[in-house]
Amino acid sequence: MNFDTFVPWLPYAAIAGGVAIAVFILFKRRERGKTPLVQLAVPEGAEDPEDTTDPNYSNRRSALRREGKPVPIRITSPSLRSGRDGGYVLDRSTGGVRIAMSLAMAPGSTMQIRANNAPDSIPWVSVIVRNCRNAGQHFEIGCEFEKTPPWNVLLLFG
Repeated sequence: MNFDTFVPWLPYAAIAGGVAIAVFILFKRRERGKTPLVQLAVPEGAEDPEDTTDPNYSNRRSALRREGKPVPIRITSPSLRSGRDGGYVLDRSTGGVRIAMSLAMAPGSTMQIRANNAPDSIPWVSVIVRNCRNAGQHFEIGCEFEKTPPWNVLLLFG
């Protein structure tokens, strides 16, 4: 066997060897980065947490919330001392709105809202308070429409 016949093929062999080493190192690093999964046993008598999760939990909000420029609104409710207050719609969907207002509202209470720029022919929209949280200088109130209003009324909220 003559060594001179292998000389023209040496650069190709070197490249192939380099690629093989690079691939080996790349996959070795990925393997090293994985942490082994340890299966924790559920104590006897305890329920498996996966079994108690509501299958509809991830689908609770069926409508996409849209944020936008805050829209000034008028609010009326039997829960308010003066009967009326003002606020802003922060985001909206076909299922409800998130309102910023100066007073807290109890979850489960009802309110009627109306955009400030709504014509007199547009009715008040009834909403149910689902949650209320203190956001510093105001309260953010998550509301669900009792009945989805017509599209032209929804557009007035932004």
